[in-house]
Amino acid sequence: MQIIPPTVQAFTLTQTSVAMLAIAALMVFIVTHHRRNGQILSQFQEEAILVSAFGVFWFAILMGWRAMNQSMHPERAGARRPWPCSSDDVTPKRRIETDVMKMLMSDYEVSLVNDSMQEFYVRFYGPAETPFAGGVWKIHVELPDQYPFKSPSIGFMNKIFHPNIDELSGSVCLDVINQTWSPMFDMINIFETFLPQLLRYPNPNDPLNGEAAALLMRHPKEYDTKVKEYVQRFATREAADNAAQNDEDEADEEMSEIGSISGDEAAMES
Repeated sequence: MQIIPPTVQAFTLTQTSVAMLAIAALMVFIVTHHRRNGQILSQFQEEAILVSAFGVFWFAILMGWRAMNQSMHPERAGARRPWPCSSDDVTPKRRIETDVMKMLMSDYEVSLVNDSMQEFYVRFYGPAETPFAGGVWKIHVELPDQYPFKSPSIGFMNKIFHPNIDELSGSVCLDVINQTWSPMFDMINIFETFLPQLLRYPNPNDPLNGEAAALLMRHPKEYDTKVKEYVQRFATREAADNAAQNDEDEADEEMSEIGSISGDEAAMES
């Protein structure tokens, strides 16, 4: 939370005090000016002006006293008058927790990896009225420590034929993500807007799959046919589940290999 500096507070109060004194002096001047020039004011008008001037005068004295007090004892004023919280006060960790909780409470099927909020799988369905309609993909999501100021990493676990998605790794082109991503977006936007738009409107000029990009530009109908073939072969619910399971098995094998290597090194040292 940001705090208005005491020196700024004292300066503001001093300005207010001077302005009030000027107004009080102006009111008294108006009455005396009318009297000198022989202009008649009613008793009620004079009393109203003088009472107002008296009130403004004492208000100015009060503001001046507060300004002097804050300048002499700034430590007493430092904790006052907080400015409204800015978006910078929201930490990446809290934003990650909020966005992932939204996903878990949504209609999407989400499974966390080792209960981590920064790595999880989401079941994604191809958008209607596209060659990808009817397809089911398991999407792997990793959130960087700098999220949402840095875009998430997104990958398709089971195969998909698309110019901006690597056929072997399933990674989505980072340039495509970064051009679209904004810290104002959340993970719901990724699955409701970004991915459907990516499948509907591929960009063959920035490809990760050169074959898909060339086919889309030269023979769009053949591209649609091949996309549908991939959907039938690799984008079923079973294929999506198996792809995620295979990834988990590979991760377990890597951990086992690391453990065995560490054990062998320890045995050699002994």
